[in-house]
Amino acid sequence: MTSIKVHCLVSCFCEIIKRRSDIDFRPFYFGLWDGDFDITEGGIISYHSENINHDNYLLWYEKLYGMKVNEWYDHAKDKDSNVETFLQLVENKPENRYVIVMVDMSLLPERENKFHQKPFPHYLMISKTEKEEEWFMLDPDFRWEGNMEREKVLHSVQDNPFGGGYFIDIEEIQEPTEEMVASYFIETFKRTDNELTMELKNLIIKMANEEDGYSLSGLVPAVKQIPVLAIRKYSYEHAFAYFRETLQYSEQEFDYWCDRVEDIVQGFTNVQYRAIKMAMTNNTGMLLSIVKKLDEMNAIELQIKAELERQFLLWKEMKTNESVLVL
Repeated sequence: MTSIKVHCLVSCFCEIIKRRSDIDFRPFYFGLWDGDFDITEGGIISYHSENINHDNYLLWYEKLYGMKVNEWYDHAKDKDSNVETFLQLVENKPENRYVIVMVDMSLLPERENKFHQKPFPHYLMISKTEKEEEWFMLDPDFRWEGNMEREKVLHSVQDNPFGGGYFIDIEEIQEPTEEMVASYFIETFKRTDNELTMELKNLIIKMANEEDGYSLSGLVPAVKQIPVLAIRKYSYEHAFAYFRETLQYSEQEFDYWCDRVEDIVQGFTNVQYRAIKMAMTNNTGMLLSIVKKLDEMNAIELQIKAELERQFLLWKEMKTNESVLVL
């Protein structure tokens, strides 16, 4: 369970908690199943864009765990200035500081680029080693750590068409209260809305029918980043595991809901494949089956959300009763 990775920046934040304490990081994955995405003017569904910011994650990381996230990357400055700031942070890093930077993974061929994206903006952590020409790279999202040539890492930062970076100084990690965990769940929970599924459905219909200036051929780039977004649905498994610890229901029931999550993730892969095939073969007769699949995925995810909300309310009730007994 602890190896599920679904979002590069959130995984960095959670890895810090994991390495520095025994505090449960799983609540920080709440709501990530409905994480932000963007649709470009050309109709590309994108997991990263200048229109997406991570302010809410930064705010709640501090609220839940008491750690302030400092954004060192200044979007008002040019790339050279930001690279200089990054170099200073790495060179002068105290032991309790974590330096997070966005690289373009497509510029690091030594590292696996399993989503075959180019560019591939991705957050990971960097620190110095005893060798001046090597840096230590910690990439929690891809479960990879090891030494990399300093110049290659710098190249992947400098030539990244996007940019971003944070640092966190660890003093003390606080355990979130049950009230705070409940507040975060409630704030991020969208009971009746599966935005990614519905937006994808609308976009595919428009492109197949060549409406609003879209064309069928535009479907190929439009759905290219879907696998990166689909894996965010695995965050449901973190939530189920977290509540199960208190509710103590059977492993069989837990596995059932994890299988439903897998149905959704695989559903996105299936839809992406069919959408590309429809565009490549110019066969809009496939549209009906694609829409049907997306509607089926939407229905499954609404069932997952209903069950998760039920477990959350039970968890909350049990925690409240425990507090009363303590008093």
